[in-house]
Amino acid sequence: MNNQQSKANFTGEKLLTPGQAADYLAVTPEQIRNLIRRGRLSAINVGAGTKRPLYRIRRHALEDFLSRRCKSDSTMPKKKFKQHAPVPDFFPHLK
Repeated sequence: MNNQQSKANFTGEKLLTPGQAADYLAVTPEQIRNLIRRGRLSAINVGAGTKRPLYRIRRHALEDFLSRRCKSDSTMPKKKFKQHAPVPDFFPHLK
């Protein structure tokens, strides 16, 4: 891919900061950075040569993340509760 084609891919696309993405998801910017570090949310590091990466997130990457995380009730596993034996009454005379 030449330089002209790579510029065409970003034309008009707004990149979000971790803070903006955090506001969109109602979480903290640190949680966004953790998702990026764990590979759950794709991002671009625009901070070449800095100690801390400067992440930017594409809006469609955020929407892809949300679509992977959203599941309908029918696909969610049903929570099974353990059945315990009845507890014997140790003090029946106190009733």
